[in-house]
Amino acid sequence: MGLVLDHACKEEMKKILYIHHGGELGGAPLSLFFLLSQIDKSIYQPILLFLADGDAVDLFRNSGYDCHVVDDIDDYSHTELVWYGKNFIWQLPRKTMRFISSVKSTHKYIQRFEPDIVHLNSSTLLACAQAAYEADVPIVWHIREPLSKGFFGLRRSWIRKRIYKYATRVVAISKNDSNQLIPSKRNKVIHNFVDFSIFDKTIDKNLVRDSLKIGHDLNVVTMLGGCSKPKGTLQFLEALPMVVDSFPNVCFLIAGPDPLLAYSSVFEKIVREVFRIDNYDKEVMQAAANYIESGHVRFLGVRSDVPEIIAASDIVVFPSTVPHFARPVIEASAMAKPVIASNIGGPQELIISDETGVLVPPMRSDELAKAIVDLFSDKDRMNLMGQRGYEYARKNFDAYHNSNRTFALYDEILRV
Repeated sequence: MGLVLDHACKEEMKKILYIHHGGELGGAPLSLFFLLSQIDKSIYQPILLFLADGDAVDLFRNSGYDCHVVDDIDDYSHTELVWYGKNFIWQLPRKTMRFISSVKSTHKYIQRFEPDIVHLNSSTLLACAQAAYEADVPIVWHIREPLSKGFFGLRRSWIRKRIYKYATRVVAISKNDSNQLIPSKRNKVIHNFVDFSIFDKTIDKNLVRDSLKIGHDLNVVTMLGGCSKPKGTLQFLEALPMVVDSFPNVCFLIAGPDPLLAYSSVFEKIVREVFRIDNYDKEVMQAAANYIESGHVRFLGVRSDVPEIIAASDIVVFPSTVPHFARPVIEASAMAKPVIASNIGGPQELIISDETGVLVPPMRSDELAKAIVDLFSDKDRMNLMGQRGYEYARKNFDAYHNSNRTFALYDEILRV
């Protein structure tokens, strides 16, 4: 009888097919991971479809999730982080030609998994959205990126119309991201959130510094996001000389993808040189060159120990050059670290300026340097700002509350 009941419960569970556009670790897959850590598995059965393999897939798979990696679906990115113009315009013909086949492939997986809802984890999953819409499967569409204006706004307009047409519910992670969409009662703003048991402010700072071979006496400033033009890596490094003048014992940490200056083939080298893809990486390395050997800058690469990296820091910065939800801001706040970020959409919603953090003009390395120096010059203010940031994060970025707002959308759609 028990087996019969278990089977009945299994049959009643609602399948949610989560589709993610990549395979590497980053803000979007981590946000999805934290969302699923709160899901009620007696009601919902999560199935994950990744368009590429990588560390993010390993994270989900090692946590017991049903993961599938496919190579016959392409995403179509038109965001401020990646869009097929300027340096990436060479990708546009391939992405365009593969769109229809990507729709057909998505149909195949929808038929295979028979989901009750398709949850798209990025605005870039347009082919998947079209397939789910055509299959009459409800869509919850997470918008985690600001849409690019592009050259003439044509692709932006097309994407906005597709989101409006296909989505049963839209979850924008910031007001800035929501405001770029066609207005609709289906659009909801639900901020990303933090698991305070992981981003634990009691992690021992000095123990982590010992493991990273960072001196206890150093003033450590950390940027999460690696080498990325939209996230302002160059502005961060350009601030370093001005900070060193006031605090010679400062150390800038950069966690995330390193500058990419090696090539897997001659063809890749030619493509990157012709389209100047590596120019930004080269500028970053030039700005860092004089400070790497002195120990003032360390590139840490992609990390799985982000809470420990934050614990080792005195200040976390997010000097983004485009509006973007800043997961590092809420993670640092959860660990009572003061944050300095660009005064643009995204960070403006996450920081109360001069109370829980500092907002500075974007693209202004001098203002960023001044804000860092000012905090190091007043450690009491720095510590108080971190504590107030922690209290603000507890109130606004709680995992239980924010995740249940998303699950409530499933309930609305399915009438669970």
